[in-house]
Amino acid sequence: MTKLANAVIITGAGRRMGAAFAHALLMDGYAVVASYRTQTAEVDHLRAAGAIMIAAELATESGAVAFVQAVKQHCLSVRALIHNASVWHTDGEMNADCALRDASFALHVYTPHYLNEALTELLLAAEGLSDIVHISDASNAFGKADRALYLASKSAGDALMRCHAQRLAPRVKVNALAPGLMAFHEGDDAVYKQSRLSRSLLGIEPGFETAVNALRYLLASNYTTGSILTLDGGRKD
Repeated sequence: MTKLANAVIITGAGRRMGAAFAHALLMDGYAVVASYRTQTAEVDHLRAAGAIMIAAELATESGAVAFVQAVKQHCLSVRALIHNASVWHTDGEMNADCALRDASFALHVYTPHYLNEALTELLLAAEGLSDIVHISDASNAFGKADRALYLASKSAGDALMRCHAQRLAPRVKVNALAPGLMAFHEGDDAVYKQSRLSRSLLGIEPGFETAVNALRYLLASNYTTGSILTLDGGRKD
């Protein structure tokens, strides 16, 4: 098997923003290796488009280890590592089920830390600069009354990002994207949509292309590391 050079690794690419990242980077000419937890039509589309799609349960240590082993089997070097895999639960849900709490901290903190360290050698083997991009949350800046544990895990991910930016400079740039509303879910009603849109200064549903373009900026920049790029349309007071 011929190994891929300068591949992009994306976690949680089976749907929504992760799938949008994978589609866009394939179109940009990158070799893409991506994880997914649940089989979706997007997984099939990405595989047909040329992405290597790997089923992985990254909320577990064994799943993270197996994913790293698969990446090393496929890749000679890594151009970018994008930590998109995530869960989004309320405090009430996490208090009722500790497994949800553990999954939040695993996906947002422990697994990214492990992948960053386990794949450092491949990141350093890439031509020129390479990148790690964490997906944070714009709500970290102001909090949410019912999602303290979720945002605590995302904030810990921000700290992890800054520490690895220090550790891996100057060859590897490490940054975060912090999205707010990107795209509504199917089934969101009109009242909810209007409520969400009213919270931002720009008041639009921008779509995932906004996040894709922000990711492209981070990959192209030779002078951005340890930074969080917020994508929330401007928050109203």
